Amino acid sequence: MNSSSTPSQSIMARLGLWHQNRQAKKQLVEHVVKTVEPKIRLARGYQEKLEKPIQTCLEHCKAMVAGIPGPVHLKQMDYDADPLIHAAFIGSVGIENLLLEQDTTLISPIPSEPDRYALLTMTHDETTIFGSKMHEDIILSDVSMQAVTFTDHKIVGLSTTLESSQDKIEELCFQMILEAVSREFAAKRTNLSELHEHLERLHAMSHMFSDGNHAKNYFGHSSHEDLEKLNKVEQMLQESEDEYVHAREGNETPEEWLAVLIDHLNIPEKIMHVDRITLRLDWKNVLTDDPGEKANILTLAQCSLADEMKRDAVLISYSTG
Repeated sequence: MNSSSTPSQSIMARLGLWHQNRQAKKQLVEHVVKTVEPKIRLARGYQEKLEKPIQTCLEHCKAMVAGIPGPVHLKQMDYDADPLIHAAFIGSVGIENLLLEQDTTLISPIPSEPDRYALLTMTHDETTIFGSKMHEDIILSDVSMQAVTFTDHKIVGLSTTLESSQDKIEELCFQMILEAVSREFAAKRTNLSELHEHLERLHAMSHMFSDGNHAKNYFGHSSHEDLEKLNKVEQMLQESEDEYVHAREGNETPEEWLAVLIDHLNIPEKIMHVDRITLRLDWKNVLTDDPGEKANILTLAQCSLADEMKRDAVLISYSTG
């Protein structure tokens, strides 16, 4: 009896797992559509068409996170001991305050798991300064140098294991890509609305200066100046109509929106990508390429989002025990 029921139970278990996976995929697709453009649901077969592009985007997010250097292990009694942390927090709020603030966001932390993993992100600016510099046993004054300053520090993806932290960061990257696509859709809709309003104003001006304006014909106010203005308005009207037609191409129907979304998900690196950068800094955070000068080599990931925002990042780990 037991042996005969085993295959059936195995099949049912596999069917149950398959059903759960299918439901999870559907929920993910619905989340993507809701975030980007809910009207995409009106496109036939959008669920099936989006599954593979979404997977491509998720794999890209995983690869990006895997390329982030670290984790840098922080010493609880001396966070500043690590050269990267020392450089990142010169002249700014201490990292210990940042860690303490973020640690409170963990839901029900387990006391037996004191380890913490997270992503430290920040922006860096390079400014020109002038100062003294040693060159071949000669002190040079008023030398132009580039000083690096790190600001706007944030910690994301806080967790008790490296794997779970990376999972959180991958989810964050995926959501940022979706929101970037959503902003693009919104910008296109706004552009179309503004172009339509502009066309209406030009049509009104065209009527004002044309012979079809009954008030003008009745009172006899037509002039050579009106004709010149009409020609100028008609030219602007033609150019604006061409621009409006071009702007509408591929941005009108749910099927067209779906196609645009699929294109973005299939090539997510155009929206978000991660590059490694290396900074060689002396003790004052001044860039130097002089091999004879004492300096620290810092390796960071530079995350770029839609060519609008760039942030430096590194994985960190520390213990609360």
